[in-house]
Amino acid sequence: MKAKLGKGDIIKIVVLALIVIWILIFFIDYFRARQAKEPIFCLSEQTKEYEDGTVYSCTGLGYKMYKYDRASIDASVEFGPFFIQERTE
Repeated sequence: MKAKLGKGDIIKIVVLALIVIWILIFFIDYFRARQAKEPIFCLSEQTKEYEDGTVYSCTGLGYKMYKYDRASIDASVEFGPFFIQERTE
């Protein structure tokens, strides 16, 4: 006997597939950020210029990455949830 998929089963499969895809996107960009590479899946990118250097920012699906090239900030890359803020010092 063949088992038929109902509407509820199809919806569960689609939702699960979307979650798995999002996790893959998150981890690909996370590991690229740890290697100081630019993320692949940016929704928006911005580079701000300051007197002592620049800050590159990428906003992805639920996360942000900041790449600091400033003399006043000793961090090089910061990756976190979408609500993290750019460091100023």
